[in-house]
Amino acid sequence: MKKKSYKKTNIGNNFKIICLIPIRSKSKRIKNKNFTKINGIPLIKYVLNNIKQSKYIDKFYIASDNLGKIKKIINENNKIQLFQRSKKSSTSNAQTEIIINEFLRKKNMDILVFVQATNPFIKYTYIDNAIEIFLKNNFDSLLSVVKSKHFIWSNQKYSKPTNYNLKKRKMSQSIKGHFLENGSFYIFFRKNFFKKKNRLHGKIGTFEMPKQSMHEIDDKIDLKIVKKLLS
Repeated sequence: MKKKSYKKTNIGNNFKIICLIPIRSKSKRIKNKNFTKINGIPLIKYVLNNIKQSKYIDKFYIASDNLGKIKKIINENNKIQLFQRSKKSSTSNAQTEIIINEFLRKKNMDILVFVQATNPFIKYTYIDNAIEIFLKNNFDSLLSVVKSKHFIWSNQKYSKPTNYNLKKRKMSQSIKGHFLENGSFYIFFRKNFFKKKNRLHGKIGTFEMPKQSMHEIDDKIDLKIVKKLLS
């Protein structure tokens, strides 16, 4: 089936776009990570506040294995709702695709914007611009990235550079660079996910976010850095 045409002026009329933010009530490295406070606001609420003004997203769903805890800090309404995730998708070693599959089988939409709360540098303008890029270029999927001009070395006993020639070392400013996946958000069509079983597939596009967004909260050191940058 041919994709619907892109029209910047009425994109919301062409596609039903939903956002999913998954969280687990328990985390190993940082206790209650998704509820830790950034500038006095619980992380999950901080991220939601940053993106709920999106002009293209019809609804926002927060998926959790402990909805009672979420209800204490998130006010449900027509645009912001909760989704009960299964025990299978809530384990520490469960692949992200499990919760995506659960959600897409119960909710109907054309496009899913999958947001991870562990990167609080996200903004609704980034998502809206990314959706426009996604549709304008007829991408099958898209991910948020950060540009890097670092010299990369392999992680092995006898290491070697992977993105430059030792005999022809360039000045860093002359390096074209590469993209780092910052784990902030992903965009893809619902129907294609069922075919590929992966959030990234087909013609993949990127949306570049500011350099500080490379700091995704994974451990306590990350959390200290993020709090400092956002203070």
